[in-house]
Amino acid sequence: MSPLANGSQVPSQINITHSIISGGTFDQHNHIYTVRSGERAGYTRLVENVAPTALHDSGHVVDPPKCHPNTRVAIIQTVIDWALGTTVDDDEINGKLIMWLRGSAGAGKSAIARSVAERCSKEGLLLGTFFFGAADPTRNHVGRLVATLAYQMCIVLPGFRDIVTALIEEDPLIFSRALSAQYNTLVIRPLSIIFSNHSGSTHVPCLIIIDGLDECSANIDSQRALLFTLQEDTTPTTPIRFLVCSRPESQLNSAFGLPRMMNVVHKIFLDDDLCAESDIRLYLEDKFKEIKEGHLFKKALPATWPNPATIDILVDKSSGQFIYAATVVRYVESPRHKPHQRLDAVFNLRPAFRDLPFTELDALYRHIISKADDLPTALDILAFPALYGDFWHILDVERLLRLEQGDVEVVLADLHSVVKFDTRIYRNQTSWAIGFLHKSMRDFLSDPQRAQDLYQDLFASRLLHISRSISFSSTHQLEELEPLSWICMPIDLVGDQLRDLADALKAGLGPSDILQVAHQFPIFAFTQSVPIYDDKTLHPPSRSCEFLRSYLCCLNSVKDVCESARLVNLDQIRQYCKGVLSVLENRFPNDWKAHFMYAYYHLLPVLHQGLHKRGRFNDYMDMGGFGSNIVHMLLREGSPYFDEVPAISYDLTKGVKLERSLAMSASFCLSFLCDGERSNARDERRISRIMGVYPRKIRDHPWRWRRMIPRRRSLHDQPVVMWTTHAFRGTLAKLRRIRRPLDETYIPSGNILTIRQYFHIKYHTRMQKPRAMEKRWPLYLIFMELLPCILPFAGWYEPLVTMCSKKCLAYVSLMWPKESRHARQAIHNYLQRMDSHKV
Repeated sequence: MSPLANGSQVPSQINITHSIISGGTFDQHNHIYTVRSGERAGYTRLVENVAPTALHDSGHVVDPPKCHPNTRVAIIQTVIDWALGTTVDDDEINGKLIMWLRGSAGAGKSAIARSVAERCSKEGLLLGTFFFGAADPTRNHVGRLVATLAYQMCIVLPGFRDIVTALIEEDPLIFSRALSAQYNTLVIRPLSIIFSNHSGSTHVPCLIIIDGLDECSANIDSQRALLFTLQEDTTPTTPIRFLVCSRPESQLNSAFGLPRMMNVVHKIFLDDDLCAESDIRLYLEDKFKEIKEGHLFKKALPATWPNPATIDILVDKSSGQFIYAATVVRYVESPRHKPHQRLDAVFNLRPAFRDLPFTELDALYRHIISKADDLPTALDILAFPALYGDFWHILDVERLLRLEQGDVEVVLADLHSVVKFDTRIYRNQTSWAIGFLHKSMRDFLSDPQRAQDLYQDLFASRLLHISRSISFSSTHQLEELEPLSWICMPIDLVGDQLRDLADALKAGLGPSDILQVAHQFPIFAFTQSVPIYDDKTLHPPSRSCEFLRSYLCCLNSVKDVCESARLVNLDQIRQYCKGVLSVLENRFPNDWKAHFMYAYYHLLPVLHQGLHKRGRFNDYMDMGGFGSNIVHMLLREGSPYFDEVPAISYDLTKGVKLERSLAMSASFCLSFLCDGERSNARDERRISRIMGVYPRKIRDHPWRWRRMIPRRRSLHDQPVVMWTTHAFRGTLAKLRRIRRPLDETYIPSGNILTIRQYFHIKYHTRMQKPRAMEKRWPLYLIFMELLPCILPFAGWYEPLVTMCSKKCLAYVSLMWPKESRHARQAIHNYLQRMDSHKV
């Protein structure tokens, strides 16, 4: 029987030979301490209270983590320089007595701590280490910390052993006292004596490493007690430096953030290490090279295995955390399997082997997430970054989950080692956002085999988010919706997501809920309230406009699920069209540009079905104001409900409304086409000289000029652009001699382009913002082509009739003879039709 710290006796090891144990769990820790005959009682008692597995070089720890060669070099050197007090150009850091090396789960803290310990031990800088371990009952508490540190100091410091032995013999119950009393008696007092007698001619060890403080799980309060003990009892007269490594748990964040700790602590956050990604890449490349050269089945490996893209994916998945890369390597290098097949299993390219690839990583994730007090709510919150990516605004999550403000931070208080909180600026407002520190966390949560009871059906979560997003938007004012970044995120589905939604609703996973809130959504009033920004300043689309687009797209994707879904979709699109028409009539009754934008997207697709399929005009059609909302809503011609909106709009406006709206649209086009002389006068004069047409002829004979059909120009007389590639500029010129024609599809290798070729290169390369005149040229061509499409359906409108009678197209129209001829003919036909109506 051996004595415990409290004076009781430790029973001898139980002999279970020829015995049967049935049921329960039986753990026997058989630590053998060898004490030489004749040792003093104080030293014997010290050894009995040591935790051998807490030493950095303990033989009880199988395959302890260490840094791969040539990785984490900068951080390790930073720690050693700080321990020596030689940090370059930073006396403030040199004066700190504690360095907190914090990092998320799997960031490599223990590996760095062991690597620092080994190097400092060789260089004579190490006083002692203590590596906490939650699963080891001998080192998951602070009870053996002081004894373990004192034992190591007895080895490295001459004279320390005799002093400590005497102090223990003076107080045999010292190990049953408070941590601060043990630390002050067995560490501070002996060190003070040692340092007071030190001559200073040689350097003495000064570094103590405490790793995994967050795994001191027997009593969470003891973590804070240890930190406060180090802060209170460590003084400049005893030059000890403490490297403390841990995850950024909430209680530790709070403790290290106290004013009393700020003056003595320097913090290093491993997740901010810019070299982590390159270090992980080096580790993976070296390990895979070792496998290719030394594995038992190396002959079966492809010559190019693994390809660089595979390394890139693994580095990206690691998110700066070494545990992911190390887990992959340990799985792939199994001597019983072919490495390339194991790597395929990691990427789900083949069925997993009996031992799953990420067993160790999954156990870590489950351990951390299970610590949340309100686990169901924590999983609901984690579904947001899993579904929509980093970073999600906390206020948005709380609104959608119907939580009180501040609940997200409380629920995730214990998950800081896998979840990151960051500040984001949205529309000049700063707010907190949430995201994953590990990209592999999403894979874990969405895999039932890996997550087990923590598994999250992310698509079911998204269905819930869609329903609540629609419900929230229908019950709140637009002023409340505009600041929200999430308002359209849940329903902003594309491609396979839309098909998955339809399949899910067909399978009965919630169509009644989504369709019910959609049926009650006040889309007519919502559309009328959508903000319309002025057309002088560029603005991003409003959140409510983005929501409407995503909402209608979502409804359209499920319209074939059932009859009720089809009816809801049709009704909502019709109400939307009524809302747009109401805005046009009530807020822009005489605005030519607004009517033109409405006609272009809501009416012309019915009147000229092939017009929008060409897609040539749409890159230039967003002209701000009311039109920007229409452009954004219909995604130009790409929306799945594009055909339904024009058909319904035509039905709502046919008759006098249609004729008047199209007449104002034609007025907008014609005013632009006839405005060539007043705007860009310098360019107009240059064009007139090249074309051989003079403004006086137009002023003297406007009627004749308006009806004149220009002659077809010869090949050697057509206008061209001299394209300068290095300056991204074009100069208008007149072609004099060329050996072959310049058709509209051929892009010449030289620098001579037709006008349309110039537009194609200039606006599709997006190399710079267009200048004013360069932007007007394609618009001029667009309006000339659109005018013959609009005028045949326009009714009597006095301003339009006046323009057609008294104005003429600017002479820049001669650069496009064919289009110019069609536009003039359309004007002539419109005037004849209006004259016949008078009769």
